[in-house]
Amino acid sequence: MSMIFGMHHADTLPQPWTLRASAKALVIQDEMHALQHYRQGNFEALSGPGVARGMSSHDLWLALELPAGMRLAPRAYVTVAPALLDRVDLYQVVPGESRPRLLASSGYKVQPSLRPLPLRHAEFDVEVHDRRASVWLIRVQSRLYTAALVSVQSMGEHQQGELIEGFMVGVVLLLGLVSLTLSLVVRYWSPDGYALNLSWMVLGFISLMGMWHGYLRLWLDWPSEVAVTVLDTLVASGTLWAFYRWAASTMRMKRYSPWLPWAMKLVVLMSLPACAMAVMRGWSPLLGAAAAAGVMMVVVFAGIASQLGRHRIESPMYLLFGLIAASLVVIKTLAERGVLPYTSGTAYGWLIALSVACFALLLDLLTRAMDERQLVRADRDRLHAMLLHEKSQLELRVSDRAQALSTANEALRLTEASQRELLSMASHEFRTPAAMIKGTLDAMECVAEPLPHAVAQKVEALRTASSRLIFLANKLIAHDRWRELSVKPQLRSLWVREWLLEVLGDYDDDVPVRLKLPPEEVEVRADATLLKIALQTLIDNALVHSADGHSLVRVKLVVMPQQIEIQVIDAGPGIADDDKPQVFERFFSVGPDQSRGLGLSIVAAVARMHGGHVTVSDAQPHGACFHLVLPHQGLRTPTEDEHAD
Repeated sequence: MSMIFGMHHADTLPQPWTLRASAKALVIQDEMHALQHYRQGNFEALSGPGVARGMSSHDLWLALELPAGMRLAPRAYVTVAPALLDRVDLYQVVPGESRPRLLASSGYKVQPSLRPLPLRHAEFDVEVHDRRASVWLIRVQSRLYTAALVSVQSMGEHQQGELIEGFMVGVVLLLGLVSLTLSLVVRYWSPDGYALNLSWMVLGFISLMGMWHGYLRLWLDWPSEVAVTVLDTLVASGTLWAFYRWAASTMRMKRYSPWLPWAMKLVVLMSLPACAMAVMRGWSPLLGAAAAAGVMMVVVFAGIASQLGRHRIESPMYLLFGLIAASLVVIKTLAERGVLPYTSGTAYGWLIALSVACFALLLDLLTRAMDERQLVRADRDRLHAMLLHEKSQLELRVSDRAQALSTANEALRLTEASQRELLSMASHEFRTPAAMIKGTLDAMECVAEPLPHAVAQKVEALRTASSRLIFLANKLIAHDRWRELSVKPQLRSLWVREWLLEVLGDYDDDVPVRLKLPPEEVEVRADATLLKIALQTLIDNALVHSADGHSLVRVKLVVMPQQIEIQVIDAGPGIADDDKPQVFERFFSVGPDQSRGLGLSIVAAVARMHGGHVTVSDAQPHGACFHLVLPHQGLRTPTEDEHAD
């Protein structure tokens, strides 16, 4: 890149020095032969700093003449470009001597650490005398086109060129980094492959220019020429592959002709054999890559022609840059063959076009990244608006559904309230006549004359039925009152042993109920009244369902680490396993007696209100055992007075 920005300043500035070249038909064997031809005047003066001989198997000999008084003393820098010249030997001509002195050798095939100056191109540091002219012979060997550009710089100009060169290298590396970063960003937003292919092509061109200007050879100080040849082949073929990926996707070749992408891929694959064939013939592998690139350009322009046939050109900006680069490549080829003057413009114009094209590609990638960002932002805003709209619609639907559920719940509540009111009224209306019937039947027992046996049986049946009806009515009234929210537990500290003794004291001595208590006292937080209703309901059910109505009912208190368990055990028929999960539901009954259908549901509700639960299991040898489990607050040992009580 520094060649583009001032190394060959002799193209535009006056030249106080003279450059001569051996005649094209002249074959020179060695440096002595070259010096003889130079002194015989067989070297022709050049009008510019460059000369080209095309494809030639002979070495190119140049003579650099510096007149006295050039103001370059004491040192000057002689540069021979381009960097891909295989070998450049610099000889100093000493007056009176028949053999020139070899000062140094440089070039692409010379290991950078062995060059006189470890730079990317052939550069020499020579001594200049103000009072006499200086002459140097330069031998150029190249497997590419035999062409060379020569420049002479003072120390200040050389330092300025090095600064410009370092700056341009930094710019190129920065462009590569920006390209890779942008490709990753665009690929994240729009993973369609375009950004990645474009980034590969930019990086490929940067690698190609780095190789063409000798940077890769300078950075990879390899002594093996085979390794350098393989590197050149890989860089050239990789650049063609990157160009194929980008051109096939960007210019949409497959849309217009399906054979075009396959043809481009075939050219890429054939570039490796082409480079190998060039090396086998003693040429540079870049000649094989250049031939493959020429075929690639033919295929690309064929695709463009097919697009023109359909009156549509994909990516016209890239087509313009491609035409400019192709034109400059043709100019470079003609200059290397000697048809046109070989100057820095004709030698490096195509690289300038490629650099501008790469910069344009980066701008396009940046524009695409910004467009993708705008599209992502627009999609995000659109999705956000859709979500807000859906949220508002969902809120409306939820509000409507909640309103409908509230209305249905209110209707259900009113219906249930009407049912409870009807049930309560019926219970009150049934209880009074049933009580009157039972009172009358009880009064008939006081009649002096005994009733006939058949009549007595019917009276007893009526008495039993009226008792059941009164009991059911009382239970319905009690449970209806329980369902009202006005019944709320009043939790207070309760000592369970003392409370159980108080509850069991309500039963007469002839009632077969026995209580078993542990030695320690335990405290719970409970509503004594509600808990008493629950326990008495369990005891009453146990008494009713005993085997003969007089079997013993046992009440037992079991104290555990975190809770207590009040067990009510009867000697009745028990409860089947299939009925146990439903026994605590309202109005559920396992027999003709309806008392259990309401009472046990009240027990379960009381247990839940106290943070506990109630279960039922089988007693041994027969009967049912109800477990009322409640959490407790702590234990203590009763006093002697409490034991006496």
